[in-house]
Amino acid sequence: MPLDLYDPCPCGSGRKLKFCCRELSDDMERVLKFQENNQPRMALNALDELGRKHPENTWVRTTRGGLLFDGGDLEGAHRELAAVVAEDPEHGFALALVAMIRLSEVGYGEAREDIERALRRCVLVRPDMAGNLALGIAAWMRMEGELMASRQHLVLALQSATLPDQQEAIFMRLAEFDGGREIPYPFRSVYALDEAGGEDPQAVAGCGCWGEAAQRYERLAEEDAENFGLKFNQGLCLAWSGQSLSAAEVLVQAAGLTEDTGLAEECHTLAQLLEMGEHDDAVKMIDRRFEIENVSKWLTDLDSSERFVRVDEGEPEDGTPAGMYHLVDRDVVSAEDAESLTLETVPRVVARLLVQAASDDQSSAIDLVAREGDEIDTAEAALREVGDELAVPEEEAEETVDLVPKQFEALYTTWHFAPKTTEGVKRRLHREFVQKFVEEIWPQTPLVALDGATPAAAAEQPEKLLALAGAVTVLESRCEQNMLVVDVSAIRQAMGLPEPVPLAVESEDDLAMLSTFGLMRINPSGLDNEHLVMLLNRALLVRHNGLLFDVLTEYTGREDLQQGEDYLRSVVTLADLCEVRHDRQAAFEWLARAREAASGLEGEFERTLQLEMRELSLRLQDTEDPGLRDLLSRLWTDYGSKVPQLREELQAVVEAVDIVPPWDADGGNVTASGLWTPGDPAADGGEGEGAGGEKSLWLPGQD
Repeated sequence: MPLDLYDPCPCGSGRKLKFCCRELSDDMERVLKFQENNQPRMALNALDELGRKHPENTWVRTTRGGLLFDGGDLEGAHRELAAVVAEDPEHGFALALVAMIRLSEVGYGEAREDIERALRRCVLVRPDMAGNLALGIAAWMRMEGELMASRQHLVLALQSATLPDQQEAIFMRLAEFDGGREIPYPFRSVYALDEAGGEDPQAVAGCGCWGEAAQRYERLAEEDAENFGLKFNQGLCLAWSGQSLSAAEVLVQAAGLTEDTGLAEECHTLAQLLEMGEHDDAVKMIDRRFEIENVSKWLTDLDSSERFVRVDEGEPEDGTPAGMYHLVDRDVVSAEDAESLTLETVPRVVARLLVQAASDDQSSAIDLVAREGDEIDTAEAALREVGDELAVPEEEAEETVDLVPKQFEALYTTWHFAPKTTEGVKRRLHREFVQKFVEEIWPQTPLVALDGATPAAAAEQPEKLLALAGAVTVLESRCEQNMLVVDVSAIRQAMGLPEPVPLAVESEDDLAMLSTFGLMRINPSGLDNEHLVMLLNRALLVRHNGLLFDVLTEYTGREDLQQGEDYLRSVVTLADLCEVRHDRQAAFEWLARAREAASGLEGEFERTLQLEMRELSLRLQDTEDPGLRDLLSRLWTDYGSKVPQLREELQAVVEAVDIVPPWDADGGNVTASGLWTPGDPAADGGEGEGAGGEKSLWLPGQD
């Protein structure tokens, strides 16, 4: 696209191109075309030629610096751009690129002054560069585990975006972050600075200079030591600048300055989550790799082993290991005898083993994954009993693949079941385990956040009750990450903790600016329809199962809302949530209501069939389900004649699960899709789609 002479000059002078670098405009267009066509070498050659003619031109130097940075020559890029900054300390483009280079070289902590200097300038004159820098920082913070900082830099990038396409792309990244199951839900949330402190630190924070803002709030807090807002703001800004431990300390201090127990609990929750993994209270999951010569022999020997059990990995694909095995701590119980299994007798997986065939970039190898210490050593000893040609791994052949906080170590227990073990058995053991963990294991686990006390002991110490309440929320958050449903009210009651005080909602702004923790303090029944829909929109974006269940239950219970597309989606989502809760009967009841809701809507036949297939997916989890045969018959009779391929699919289903069909016919092939659950970006029908082909991330009130 030709450059407009009346647009600001690309050199960053602030003047129009016509009155600045006009004589270079044709050459600028030539270089830009090389860049658009992904020809960086040609662009660099053209810039070298221009540089000899115009050695002092800022555009030539900054563009060259940017190309060198993109090409990985950080030293060359830094040298070129630092010279520009030395001559023009306010050159936004050069400042932003220098900040990106410093981030890549030394990380955020050492580069913070350069970064905040660039942001302060670019937010005013080059918001596009501020946004690009913020996106780079967000990615870096995510990799470092600084989740609050990562999200807030995404927010800054969104605020800095100037083009609709950029805004949409960044918004989707933010929505993906907020819906990420691997992220604790208190971090999947908006947080607003308190009004305390006035405009000065607020303006600094608004530019993304959160480290400097934290320092200013700290100075103000020294003058007004009892001001909760100042300490809270300082803690948030420290967290947003990636200083988790300092942020945690300040947030705990803030908790002691407010009479709002709910807000104090939130401060403790954030502090504990920020500290998690920063102390020596984590268990390492180790991947120990051994190179091997004969993959086939190892597979044969492992298949003959009494201690290693092969795991069915389904149809092999590119990159699929040649073999996957579990090392179990006892004999595997057959599917026929699985009803007798208890938490004490179910085989536990000590280690996972993957046999990797050679590829273009690696030799044949065995990967052994287990907890550090005795378990990984025991697993290696068992493996050496299988094959004697196992080499001693080099130091770099061992890596940490996960860090599990000790207080949640038991949640990462994996069981091994024989093939064809019913889902009913697995669900029963699952429920029993969650109950045991919540009622017996966790209450007796010493916690760093409680100064080494157990939750049961802390419940008897009044000075620890706020921290204990935070620990309960952290527990619930970790369980929510693992798709485990716990009764938070029951846990609080057992610990002698009162229920959080409900929050009143008086305006749309209240709902828009509340954190997820705050949203969960709202009583949905006290909202009018308009505010209830707003709360539902927030709940859908955050995708916290408990919050979503409560809001949807209220939404679907109002007669004046029991119609249309939104109502149908609501009851279907409730069915999915009931499946997550292992409440199959409730899931069936919600699916029945969904079929009623689909009556009279456009595409009624297709919608109803889709709902019937959802129910089939659920009932197939238990082949002894008394309703399964009736459903299969109904699908065969009522829909099979109208959808010919359906009968082939149904026949394939019954053959796959090895049950006698309630009909006499030959069949073909089927793929019975699983149910969508909140947090899953894909629903029936393909990526991002739900019942009827609509996007699964829906907003009530929208067409």
